Amino acid sequence: MSPNRKPKDTLVHLREESVRRIVESEKAVERSFHEGRLLASLAVGLLLVGFLLIAQWRGNQTLTRELDRQSDQDLAVMIQDMTTENAGLRDEVMRLQVRIIDAERSTKDTSDVLNEAAEELHALKLTAGFEAAEGPGCRVRIEDPEHVLLAQDFVALVHELRGGGAEAIAVNGRRVTATTGFSEGDGWVFMGGTALNSGYLVEAIGDPASLDQALTMPGGLQSRFATFPGVTTEIRRAETVSVAAAVDAGMVYGRPVEGE
Repeated sequence: MSPNRKPKDTLVHLREESVRRIVESEKAVERSFHEGRLLASLAVGLLLVGFLLIAQWRGNQTLTRELDRQSDQDLAVMIQDMTTENAGLRDEVMRLQVRIIDAERSTKDTSDVLNEAAEELHALKLTAGFEAAEGPGCRVRIEDPEHVLLAQDFVALVHELRGGGAEAIAVNGRRVTATTGFSEGDGWVFMGGTALNSGYLVEAIGDPASLDQALTMPGGLQSRFATFPGVTTEIRRAETVSVAAAVDAGMVYGRPVEGE
């Protein structure tokens, strides 16, 4: 003990030295524990890798021994069987591809047939007057203040428009169909039993040039109407002509047949 150090200071120093050694011992133990866990983990990992390598080696050895036991003839049979199986699989793939192509073609053909049928049905409805129509065409305005025009003149007008390619015709806003008839009486022209007011407007849908030519050709309807007293005819081409659907007159004695 140093002659200048007091007993109390010496005790404090010894206590601090003891605490320091205890702390260092704990750190050393903790470091040894972590190093031991790391070494244990590495050992377990090496054991697993070694086990897997041994298992793979044994599997390869077993497969090699099995193949070695097979004769050349057996190996040839195995190869032939595998080749036959592969060929069968290729054939099945080709068969399925052909079925897919046939199905796509059949679907396309069915779709084309349905589209054509829908277009034909639409055209028939337009011709029959069951649907309203709109398109290019012409308008014919006829003035007949003396009421000299007869039913047969309107029939001739409709025929000439049909001959010019008219797809839909209306007279004074009423649709002309295959069953529409013209008649006359008491100085009036009747269309389907309804009198037509003087100052007739005939509208037709079709190629404007063809319709115009059908009406204005030499000896045609316009030149013939010009010979009637007081009758004037004005023909104008139009980019858009609209005609309404025909009025359903209904059946008097018949009724629709219901399907089974």
